Amino acid sequence: MARSPLLWALLALLTFAAPAAAAAPPAYTDADYLGFADRMVERLDSTWDPDDGYYKSGSPGLDSRYNASLLVIHATAAAYGWTGPARNDARARSIARRLTDAPPFYTRSTAPWADPMFHTPGWIGKMEGDYDLMDKAIDPKIAEGLQIAWRARGALGLGDATADRIVDEIRQVAHVPFFRYPAVRLNQINWPAELYMYEYLVTGDPHLLRTDYRSQMRRFLRGARRPWFGERSAPNLSPTFRFAYQINQPPTSSRNLDSAEYANMTLHFIAWYDDARRVGMDPLPLADRRLLRGWVQRDLFGYWMHSGMMNWDSGLGFDRWMKIKTWGYALQGLLAIADADTFQNRSAMGPWAKTLFDRALRFYERQNPDRAGMFGVNERSREPKDVRFTVARLGATAARAISTGLGKMASDEPPPFYAFDPDVGRLAVSTPDYGTAVVAVRRHAFPYGGIELARLHDAQGDPIGGIGGVVPAAFGVVVRDGNGHKVLVSQKGRRGTPNHAPVVVTDSPRGRISRTPRRSSNPPAQPFHGTLSARGTRSNRRLSVTTRHRFTERSIEESWSIRRRFGSKRYDVEVLFPSWGRKASIDAVLDDGTVVPLASSGDPQGAVSMADVARFHIDGERGGYTVTPLGASGGQATAMRVAPQRSAPKAGPTLRVILLRGSGFERASFRARITPD
Repeated sequence: MARSPLLWALLALLTFAAPAAAAAPPAYTDADYLGFADRMVERLDSTWDPDDGYYKSGSPGLDSRYNASLLVIHATAAAYGWTGPARNDARARSIARRLTDAPPFYTRSTAPWADPMFHTPGWIGKMEGDYDLMDKAIDPKIAEGLQIAWRARGALGLGDATADRIVDEIRQVAHVPFFRYPAVRLNQINWPAELYMYEYLVTGDPHLLRTDYRSQMRRFLRGARRPWFGERSAPNLSPTFRFAYQINQPPTSSRNLDSAEYANMTLHFIAWYDDARRVGMDPLPLADRRLLRGWVQRDLFGYWMHSGMMNWDSGLGFDRWMKIKTWGYALQGLLAIADADTFQNRSAMGPWAKTLFDRALRFYERQNPDRAGMFGVNERSREPKDVRFTVARLGATAARAISTGLGKMASDEPPPFYAFDPDVGRLAVSTPDYGTAVVAVRRHAFPYGGIELARLHDAQGDPIGGIGGVVPAAFGVVVRDGNGHKVLVSQKGRRGTPNHAPVVVTDSPRGRISRTPRRSSNPPAQPFHGTLSARGTRSNRRLSVTTRHRFTERSIEESWSIRRRFGSKRYDVEVLFPSWGRKASIDAVLDDGTVVPLASSGDPQGAVSMADVARFHIDGERGGYTVTPLGASGGQATAMRVAPQRSAPKAGPTLRVILLRGSGFERASFRARITPD
C-alpha cells in the first residue's frame, strides 16, 4: 500500500525523535575557533612580506584571495578583542588598503585577453602587476574579508579613506551584470549570493537581497525540478538530491554522477536566507522551502561522516577528489546547515552539523601540514601554494563560525545515519565508530566502485580499509579461472547507469528501498537505530556474486554468496580485506590464542587454515580493524602485497581468504564481521 505524504512526514518525525547515540562532545567556543585561527596564522607568518605589505602565497594568482582569508582572521580577532596571534591590526590595515588598490581592483573596460569571466569593475587574482584572471570565486571571497574589516574598522583603527573605498568597491562589484540576476556561472549561485549579503552589510541597502537573491534561489529550485538547458541536460539535483555540476550536459554524464565538494560550496547560499527575510525579502514558496529541507538533509547525511571528513565521491575525479583546498571550501556547507533553522527538518540537525564542523577542524590539524592532498592522493599535482591557501581558508572559515554564532551553540553527537541513491547504487553510512560507502556506479569518473565497501574510515576519519582502491586494494570477492585470470570481481563499478537498481536497501527506517523516490523534504537520508541492511549483486553469464551488508553502530557484518550459473569450469574463489599504509601488518589469531603473522611491516609471510582462525587483525598506518569469521569456513588465509594505485596511493597488504582452489563448485559462501578498532 502506498504511504501518504502525511504518513511519511509522521514517520520522519518519529525517526528524528529518537535519542542521540551518545553524550554531547565538547563544543568549540569562540575562544576555540580563535585558538584554531591562531595556529593557522602562525603557520603562515613567514609568508608576510613587510615591504609589500601583504602575505605571499607562492602563486601570484592566488594572492588576493589568500590575503582576504587572512584579513577575515585578523579583523574577526580584532572585533572580538582577541589577543592571540590571530590578531594583527597593522597587517589587517595594510591588507585592506592593498585589496582596495588597483590592482587587484580592476576598473578598465576590457581585459587584455578573452577571459570568459571578465567583468568590470572586479577583483583579479594578483595583488600587483598586469591583469591575470577573473573568476566567480574571487570577488565574493575578497568582499568577505573587506566587509569584516569594515565592520571592525573601529577596533582595527582603519582609516576613513580605506573604509570608504571598501564600501564603494563592494557596492560596485555587487551591481555589475556578471553578478546580477539572471547571470550565473552554471548553477553556483552561492558566489553572487555572498556578494549580495556583503553589499548589504557595508551599505545598508537590502535591494539585492530582496530581489536578486530571491530570484537566484527560485531559478535554482526550478532547475532542481526540471533542467535549465532542455530535457537532455541535467537538473540541478537528482530526485535523491545528488548534485549535478555540469548542468549543460546530460544527467548521465560522469561529471553529474555527484560532487560532494561543489554541492556543499553551492548549498552555502542558504546562509543568508534568514537575514534576507529580516530586511524584507518575501519568503520562498512552501514547496521551495520543503525542497531545500530535503537537500539539506541529504547533504548532511550523504556527504559527511561523524569525524568531520567528507564521505567523498566526485564526478570531477582527481581534479577535486581528496584535494584539501576544496574540502576546506566544502566546510562552508556545514557552517550554513548548522545555522539554517529554516531548512532543518529537526532542530537537532543544527547541533549535529556543528559537531561535524568542529571535528572537521580537529581532523584537519591531524593531517600533514605540508600536504595539499588528503591521504597522498594526486600529490604530484598538489603544490605548496594550495597548502598555504588551505591553511588561510580554514582559519577564515573558523573565524566565520564565530560571526555565524556557532561559538554560542550547543553541539550534540549525531546518531548513526545513512543516505541512499537507488539509481546509482550509492549508499553512504556513518556511525560514531566508522564511515563507509558503497558506490555501484562510477561512469568513468573515478576508478573504484562496485557492490562492496568502497572505503572504510575509523572514528577519527583516518582510512583503515582504503579510500577507494580497486582489486586487490579493495573489499570483496574475486573469482579466477585455472589460468589465474579474474573472471568475476564484485568490487568493480559500473560505467553506465544500469536498467535496474544495482544495490537495494533491504532494511532501513523506511523499510525496503529499491526505487528512486520523488523529490521531497524527507529523502532516503536519515538517522538509523539498530541495523541498516543492503544487498548488491554482480553477475556474468557463468557466475554471480551477491553481497549482503548489515551495518550496526560498531561493526559491519558482510555475507558473500557465490553461485555458478552455467558451465563446468573450475575456479578459485577468494575474499579480500584491504589495509592502509605501506607498513601495515596482518595477524591471524587462532582459536587457541596463538598469533600468526600474515604480513609484517608490509611484507606478506605465511598462511593459516581457516578452520583454526578465530579472527584477523589488520593494523594500518593510522588505525585498524578486526575481521571475525562467522560460522564454519574452509580454505586458508594469507596476505598479498599490493602496488600503489592512484586512488589508493598508500595501499597496504591485503588479507586474502581463499575459499576454494580449482573447484567445480555450485555454491560457495563466507560471512565475517568487520569491527574498527
